[in-house]
Amino acid sequence: MADVARALGCYPTAMIGGQIPMIEKEFPFARQLECVLCVMGSKRKILLHAYKKMQIEYVVIENTKDSPNPASIAPELEAQGLKVAVLDFTRGMEQAIHDAGRIFNMPKKAEKVASDYKVSLEQSLANLPQLGKRVVTLLGISNPQRSDSFLLAETPGGYIDSAVLGPLGCINAAGPMLSSTEETVMDGIQLLRSFTGLEEANPDVIALTGDPLVGQRALRSFVQKHPETAATIPALKNLEIYALPHCCSANPMEYPQALALWKQALSG
Repeated sequence: MADVARALGCYPTAMIGGQIPMIEKEFPFARQLECVLCVMGSKRKILLHAYKKMQIEYVVIENTKDSPNPASIAPELEAQGLKVAVLDFTRGMEQAIHDAGRIFNMPKKAEKVASDYKVSLEQSLANLPQLGKRVVTLLGISNPQRSDSFLLAETPGGYIDSAVLGPLGCINAAGPMLSSTEETVMDGIQLLRSFTGLEEANPDVIALTGDPLVGQRALRSFVQKHPETAATIPALKNLEIYALPHCCSANPMEYPQALALWKQALSG
């Protein structure tokens, strides 16, 4: 939603989200409140308090096919006296852009953005090669204020499969690296504490998204500790390791360009 608004030149005072890695760099001017599930769950007061304290004019909520659907709390917020606008993603991106134009009173700008998006998407989807490669996608997240960093894996069946790997005829090979006891951080993403299973995953390509330095440092450490094993893994042996855009439902406007870059890298 914030991604669509930004394409129109509109920026939030505060945000409820977190699916975009390094979101504080994407929207450094916006106050990061909480994640969507938290505010839809037990932390609704955070939103109510911010609305009053920050003198927010209105709250824009997504209507999606996700479960739970953020739009489901709109009636409750309105009953609390909040002004709410709903941005509907269930009818496709072009319609969502037009809805944003109506909400932000920028219909002419929305018309051009929607047209440009359609052309860009059509170009990215044209003549997609069926590459048949095994891919492991690693998401790096860092917090420079605390010097913390985390490495996560995109799990099979998640967004990266439907949006990128599937259309390119590739396989998400991360399955052997996942733990049945590790907490799932968010849908389609699991925290990695080691590279156990990387040899079995046997990827042709390793994609580093988010903060790529996190993945680069972790891979270097793995290669230094296990040089013989690393030499048998095609992605490491052939240096098929690429820093690529993170793809998720939270940044749909960037999808056409991101898909084009993934296609370019994986076709190499």
